[in-house]
Amino acid sequence: MTSSPSQRAIKKTMMRRLMTVTSARRAALFVRRRASSSLSNASSTNSSSVLQSSRSLRAFANASSPIFSHAAIAEVEKEENIRWINNDWNAPAASTSSKILSFKRQEEEEEEEDKIGKSEPSSKAATSKIATERHETSERKTRSESDLLGELDTIPKDALYGIATQRALENYPITGVKLSHFPEFIRALAFVKKAAATANFKIGLISLEIFKAISTACDNLLESKEHHRDFIVDVIQGGAGTSTNMAANEIIANLANLTLNKPIGSYGIVHPNDHVNLCQSTNDAYPTAAKLAVGLHHEKMVGELKLLIQSFRKKGDEFKHIVKMGRTQLQDAVPMTLGQEFNSFANSLESDLAYLMKNVNALYESNLGGTAIGTSITAHKEFSKESIEALKELTNLPFTSAKDFVEASSSTSSFLLFSSILRRIALKTSKICNDLRLLSSGPRCGFNEIDLPAVAPGSSIMPGKINPVIPEVMNQVCFQVVGADAAISMASEHAQLQLNAFEPLIVYNLLNSLDSMSNGLKVLREKCIDGITANEDVCASHVNNSIGIVTALLPKIGYRKATLIAKAALETNKPVSHVTTEVLNFLSQEETDALLKIENMTGVVTGDKKAKAERNSYPKRGVDIESPQSAGGNKCNFWSYMYPPERQLFQSAGDM
Repeated sequence: MTSSPSQRAIKKTMMRRLMTVTSARRAALFVRRRASSSLSNASSTNSSSVLQSSRSLRAFANASSPIFSHAAIAEVEKEENIRWINNDWNAPAASTSSKILSFKRQEEEEEEEDKIGKSEPSSKAATSKIATERHETSERKTRSESDLLGELDTIPKDALYGIATQRALENYPITGVKLSHFPEFIRALAFVKKAAATANFKIGLISLEIFKAISTACDNLLESKEHHRDFIVDVIQGGAGTSTNMAANEIIANLANLTLNKPIGSYGIVHPNDHVNLCQSTNDAYPTAAKLAVGLHHEKMVGELKLLIQSFRKKGDEFKHIVKMGRTQLQDAVPMTLGQEFNSFANSLESDLAYLMKNVNALYESNLGGTAIGTSITAHKEFSKESIEALKELTNLPFTSAKDFVEASSSTSSFLLFSSILRRIALKTSKICNDLRLLSSGPRCGFNEIDLPAVAPGSSIMPGKINPVIPEVMNQVCFQVVGADAAISMASEHAQLQLNAFEPLIVYNLLNSLDSMSNGLKVLREKCIDGITANEDVCASHVNNSIGIVTALLPKIGYRKATLIAKAALETNKPVSHVTTEVLNFLSQEETDALLKIENMTGVVTGDKKAKAERNSYPKRGVDIESPQSAGGNKCNFWSYMYPPERQLFQSAGDM
């Protein structure tokens, strides 16, 4: 009901005076609170104080607000008396506050009416029009769905996700990293849901129409990233991954209904729970998809690791003739070649790559069909067998059914094993980066045996300084991977009874680590290893001035005499060969030169025996590395779902 301008003016005055009275009341409350501490046991005194305060409040209100409602005053007094009797001075004055807020809102609305009335003859019509437009806009932007907790009307109208996803969006603003950040995870979910639909159709639980609709929806997620943006849930979430599983169920259901010409949010034909999630639980669908996601995601890292190993081998071949000093505990040891050093880098990484490829199949043991805790409640007796067979056929990966679904529902051992291998690779890579930084130190006052590519000026204050920034950034990547492994270990250990609720953290860290390692290995190869050059003269100088080469004389003169040579060389600052032949006369020059030949000190043979040297001087590869998709002669179907950059990477890396 619209008020006249005079009525509205009176209301404004009343509101201001009510606020004034409220301020006076608060002051009285302060006095009463102070008095209560000393008069808490005198009930008659309390009653007198209440009465006196009420009279004062009435007097103040009547004096300052002649038109103020006495009913409002009575309401305030009643509230104050209750608070006084209960000694509850911290409770909010709800009635008065609500009145003030109500008056304020009404005032704002009426001011808006005045503005409309000035620009339009009919203020009622204008207000009605605005309200209608707002309502229509609201209908266009959002839709409503309901669940156990009630109705939710904040779901974007065109969003493929539903109420479960919307609640997760509101409940888990944790990392800011959405599921859409990991397309392999979304594809893995699509594979699992398509395999489940295939099994449910085969055993007669869903119709052909529903199966085709779900299958088409899953194919949309596999073949394109267009709908990946609807996976808005944070990767880390409560509920052991329920929000992720439900996001997949809702999005696939809505995509399926769209193929059947049904609007988004209408689940009459294809329902997220009844059809897409049929015979499944989060506790079997989520870990199966997570394992597959890690399996899909690790391929990129494997490709980059292979390429890095190749780069180290190329440098090993390039530097095979350069003799340098080996060092133990940062002290001069015995000579070696720079080629041997770089080949050792390659072999170190290759051994762990082989170990990774040998154990990756542990990821493909699935508890799909075990449902909630591994007892297969609500699942058809044939579902597990049929769904895993379908998943195996869809991905051409060696999926098998877990021997014990109850154990598999709570175990994260395959994740833990994979993380530990990734940790080993990170630690070895970090050690190599440490070595590269030491070997390139200087250039004048360090080892200076190699030069790393200059990619950026090294200092904001020291001109001419170039820092080993690429090995440094790779070090940090490796530290992060090691830290992630620690988090994964804790999450794995904290499983309770029949479920591990912390799988989202495990999956998040694994996928992040694979991303970081893939990117880091690529940067290390392209911006550092491929461009390394050797300072051959510096290497030779270090060898000639070293005391360590005296070790090569041991077979001829023994430890005692060799010690005397080393001591004399240190004291006189003369080369070992000079001290041996000229100072101590332990050996002739011919004998000394023969013992100090490169092949004798390093195992590298020169001249006519070059071919034999290349066979014997460097460690051989102990294993032919196969990617999981090529093992057993199988070609993985999921390669067809890889985007062109990924396919190119694996083609260039090959099988080495």
